[in-house]
Amino acid sequence: MAKAKCHSILAGLCWSVAAVWFAACNTAVRNPCLEPTVPKLNVGCYQYRAGAVTDTLLPNAVFVSLDIDSARYWYYGADKINKFALVLSPRRDTARWLLQADSGFSQMDTITFIYERKLKFYSNACGYGYDFLLSRVLSSRNNLDSVTIFTKEVSTKAGIENVKIFF
Repeated sequence: MAKAKCHSILAGLCWSVAAVWFAACNTAVRNPCLEPTVPKLNVGCYQYRAGAVTDTLLPNAVFVSLDIDSARYWYYGADKINKFALVLSPRRDTARWLLQADSGFSQMDTITFIYERKLKFYSNACGYGYDFLLSRVLSSRNNLDSVTIFTKEVSTKAGIENVKIFF
């Protein structure tokens, strides 16, 4: 009887060691990526009023990507928003987006972002990704007054506005 008890304790100990060893070899559990790896191009919408620049809430905005399939309908019917976080393609050096301020009746404007890609190492857990450097922004003038670059570096840092759109 004592021998059987000793064997069950030994078997339990072996199973515990095997479970700890298996968990230690699983790198996804041990080293998760805890930082953002997709840089966002932050866009703000503004309007000139009485010599001052004010935020402009778009009533029913549509932001559609023409080049990036996974971002085809990035914002669709976004109600009363004036800040947008767009993505750029790491496979190209341009990204075209359509902006419609009010999907009910306003015309669409095309905004083309021209940029350089910069390969960046985030960490062992996250791997590599791209940051971008804006060089130019082109736009149509159906509803837009102007589009300007405010901060050229597009990265994963939060709270940085890259482009200002004026209506």
